[in-house]
Amino acid sequence: MELKVDVKNLSAVTQTFMNMPGIFKRARKSALQFIGWQTMTELRNHVEYGGTGWSGLHPLTRNFRKKQGGKWSKRRSGKNSPLFELGKFSRYRVDDEGTLVQVDFGKSKKGQPGKVDPGLSKIARKAETGETIQVTDKMRKLWALTRMKKKQGTVGQDYHALKASTHVLKVPKRPIFTPVYNKMKPKIHSLFEGTFWKAIDRYQKGK
Repeated sequence: MELKVDVKNLSAVTQTFMNMPGIFKRARKSALQFIGWQTMTELRNHVEYGGTGWSGLHPLTRNFRKKQGGKWSKRRSGKNSPLFELGKFSRYRVDDEGTLVQVDFGKSKKGQPGKVDPGLSKIARKAETGETIQVTDKMRKLWALTRMKKKQGTVGQDYHALKASTHVLKVPKRPIFTPVYNKMKPKIHSLFEGTFWKAIDRYQKGK
């Protein structure tokens, strides 16, 4: 997701000074960094709290068990958000000229410029569009194993099995970038302008 500040919506004074060198360029970049941080925070919250109108976790996902060291243990998913673990990888980056903010998912460490990770970004974009997965024989066997050799239990809750008539699995859409962008868009210009002049004042005072 890329964010730009449309100068036409800024005051004439801000338009005049934002492209000047020295502390004005620093202030412009500082303002964009603040917008990036705000957007990154919104992105993380959106993902970790289950999006807007996202479908809940499938029972198989909630009850999924992974064999570790000969034992089966439940796999956790924080706050029941289908993509909870993705949230902590939200990142932002401002270009060197301070004209563009990129917000996505990556693995850069604290204090380092945000770096997009193609694998994580791909996961997010698949979630945006949803996915259709072809059912294979191997997949049917794996689903059948969720019964864990129980003689009793309720299908769909305690264990899961794919019907012979099921040939595809559909993963619902879980929009990520679009809702966050739409939420931030009306705020961008006021955030930029306010932060820009605060930065000017701070730099002029030598802080």
